[in-house]
Amino acid sequence: MSKLAVVALPVAIALLWHRAFAQDPPQTARGDQKFFYGAETDFNSAYVWHGIVITDGPVMQPSAWISAYGFTVITWSNLALAKAPDGARLQDTGVIVTYARDWKKLRIEPALEAYLNRQPEDIDGSNTMEGSVKLSFPAGPFRIFTIHAFDMLAYKGAYFGEVGLSYERHFTKRTELAAGVRSGWASSKFNDVYIGLDKAALNFMGAEGMLTYHVRPHVYLQPHLEFSRSADRQLREYLPSPTFVNLGLAIGIEF
Repeated sequence: MSKLAVVALPVAIALLWHRAFAQDPPQTARGDQKFFYGAETDFNSAYVWHGIVITDGPVMQPSAWISAYGFTVITWSNLALAKAPDGARLQDTGVIVTYARDWKKLRIEPALEAYLNRQPEDIDGSNTMEGSVKLSFPAGPFRIFTIHAFDMLAYKGAYFGEVGLSYERHFTKRTELAAGVRSGWASSKFNDVYIGLDKAALNFMGAEGMLTYHVRPHVYLQPHLEFSRSADRQLREYLPSPTFVNLGLAIGIEF
């Protein structure tokens, strides 16, 4: 924890005035010179991280963010709604710092994410930090993206990558639909640490969709679903839920 505190806390404090990915934080590219903030509570049927079901049961994921000049800081946590065998409900806490910049048609989004207080028995509980970069560009009505994440602290050499295609459409001023498909792969170190199999593999292929409805100008409801299946036969033998459907409902405010 001491190494993580030395690295993460100064960054969070210095930039405290963010965003991401999942589960993805709110958009930052609404104007580099403007100031935005908000909070959200997301109820899910499971806690899923990098295509792995960490908690196979209902969870609540509260978060809050603040954005300015292309930077976003977000804090979030994962709480089990059903009592865990050890009595712990708080299963994960995170701090994310990201920056978004458009260069011609390419959007570049580097990020740092610190994971704290990890409790689930199915993963190693060590605190750690990931550095990542997301690249995306438009392709007709769609957007092609790729994300590359590297562990920078506890498990150096652990790498996770994704590539996908997303689509967004506004039906009315209050209603927006978003959908996408994606696949993810990982290094042997990542799979050894988090799954228990020392093998680089194409970890999963999946699809997701969400509908955002603004009840009022600053209040929204966002039902969403995610489907994923492990793409590697050997990995499926190690995963408690190699195929899953995650259903959720987010309630948030943003200003």
